[in-house]
This record gives sequence, structure tokens and C-alpha cells, in this order.
Amino acid sequence: MKYKVIIITAFLLASLASWAADQKEKKGDDKMSGGQPFPIEGVVYALPRTVLNVQVTMVREEYCPGPYAAFAEKYLGYQGVKQTGGEKWKIKGVEVSVSGEADPEALYKTYGTSSAFVSLLPDGILAGINLSEPVIASNISGAGMVVYSQLPSVLFPDVSSDDQYDVQVNPETGSERITFKTTEVKAREAADYLFRLRQKRAYSILSPSDALPEDGKGFEVFVQQAEKLEKEYVSLFLGKTFFSEHVFTISYTPGNESVKNDVLFRFSEEKGFLPKTDISGKPVTIDLIKDNKLYTSAEEISKPAVAPVGKNGLFYRIPVNASLSIIDGFSTLYTGKIPIAQFGFVAPIPDLLINENTTILFDPTTGAIKNWRKIK
Repeated sequence: MKYKVIIITAFLLASLASWAADQKEKKGDDKMSGGQPFPIEGVVYALPRTVLNVQVTMVREEYCPGPYAAFAEKYLGYQGVKQTGGEKWKIKGVEVSVSGEADPEALYKTYGTSSAFVSLLPDGILAGINLSEPVIASNISGAGMVVYSQLPSVLFPDVSSDDQYDVQVNPETGSERITFKTTEVKAREAADYLFRLRQKRAYSILSPSDALPEDGKGFEVFVQQAEKLEKEYVSLFLGKTFFSEHVFTISYTPGNESVKNDVLFRFSEEKGFLPKTDISGKPVTIDLIKDNKLYTSAEEISKPAVAPVGKNGLFYRIPVNASLSIIDGFSTLYTGKIPIAQFGFVAPIPDLLINENTTILFDPTTGAIKNWRKIK
């Protein structure tokens, strides 16, 4: 029995020694090959296309009629006072920014050792070659299109200076009867109070017998409060108007050619911002005209001596400037010049620049070479 245990132990030790030798040999092979194999099949990447982010600021004007609007002419002499509420919109301004997204028509594949030098953005856009710093993820762009009313919960907190009802006492029984005042009666009382307030303010300002405080602060506070109260009572007849700003963002992706009179969105003075499919609003159009002269010149200069074959290799984009106009009928809301990636063309990166001693950084919006430097 003792000899059997010794034989089994010797067999196990021999097996472990053989396994350790195999592992050491494999590690040696990995070390000779660099221990970090590059992807032989290559890396698929995309070049960016330029997206226009149009930010439109609109002002919303909401009118709320006063509770005594029907009696504005009778008691205050104001004519043509609106008795129904409504809203009106107007475009305050337009701003344009650019961002990049992966172009599905510009997909390429690296090959050979160059695959080990490539850095990509999260959406597959070529970020750089042989970058030493980590690639920062691009932010998600967008905006909500929901418009909320910003009116206060109570529009007219002070509708009268008197009670809202009359108390009638029966002289025989002594019982009381409460009668609520009509709207016209309350309107007349509000108008009377308004006139008294104006007279008091005018008398306090113009009367030579009133002694003003030395610092003038008390008089100043009185005038401010009187004007505030007068404005509040006038609004009972003329109503109130509230203004609010709202920002809408539209993402527009141009094609490869110039566009003219393309509908960006629609606008209505009654409804505000509308999608371009809603024909109840008037169209706001965009013109994006490619600089063909610049395109032709750049294309001639950057032609490679040997044309690339297929879509294998490393490429970058040479964008072309475009004249941008956003037009609301006969009014121009925005003009400017913007480089557009897809208006330009694609060129191969020279093999001389693709090595471990150089770093290339690409613009994530246009795909152009943003920076090239030699590593010391």
C-alpha cells in the first residue's frame, strides 16, 4: 500500500512539471510576438458628416382679458378693449452651431499594422492616429419641444376695494340677507377707487402744503406703491399681457450638394413653432450654397499620385465652405459661412504619416486633419 501511494505521488509531480513547462513555452511565444496582437482583419471606421443645429428663440405673448373688460369704455373711457384671451408669437433670433455624426456613406476599413494606431469615437468616427490621451465621448445634442404656460395661478388677486356682497337688514325681523354684487357694480366700484387713487397721488405730488421727508424715501415709496396699485386696478379693465421666451432646436443634415428653399420648420403667429409637415404655418427655409470654386481648386491640389483602391486604408475629409441663409419669407433671420464635410471630398492619408512616431488628430465635425505632430 505504501509503495502505491509513492508511485501515485511521483506521477502527479511529473504531470505538474510537464504542464508548467508548456505554460512557460506559451508565455515565451507571446513575448516574442509582442504579447498584444493587432487586428489582422482591420478596423472599420466612419468619417463624419456635418450636422447643423439651428437654435430658434421665440417670444410668446399671452393676453388675458380683465374681469371688467366689458365696462372699460363705460367707466374709464377706453375703447376697443379685447374681451377674449389669446397668444401671439414672434421670432426673436436664430443661432447655428455644428456637430458631427457618423456618415453611413463614408465607411472605411484599415488594414495591416495601421489598425493598431487608430482611435475611434463611441459612434465609430475616426478620432485620431497614435493618440496618447483617451478619446472623449461626444455629447448628445437635442432639445424638448414642449411649451408650458407660465401664467400665474391667480391673474387678478385684487378685484375690488369693497366687499363682494351687500347686506340687507329687515327692519321688522332684524334678519340679514346677503346679496352678491353684479359684475357691473363691482366694475363701477373699482373705477371709483381708481379715480380716488389718482386724485390722492396727484394731490400728494402737486400740493405745496405737503412737507416731504428729508431723505425723500417715504415719499418715493408712496409714489411707487400708488403706481403699482393703480396699474393693478387698470388691468381689471384692460387685462394683462405676459411674455415668455422659448428655445427650439432643429438638427439639419445636408446632403452632398447645395440646397435652396428647403423647408427647415414652419412658424405661425398664433401657434408659434411648427414642424415642417404642418402646412398651417408659413415655411422658414434654408439655403446652403457650396463654394464650387474652392471645391475645384482644393480637389486639383490634393489629388494623390496613385489613386486609392476601394475603401481600404486610412482616409480623411477636406471640407468645403458653404454660404448659409435662413429665411422667413422676405426676412433673412441668419447668414453666415460654415465648413461642411460632405460638401468636400475624401483623400487618403499618406503612408509616411502613419507610424508610431507621429500623432494625427481629426476634427470630429468635418473629418479634416486638425493637428499633426511628431512624437519626440
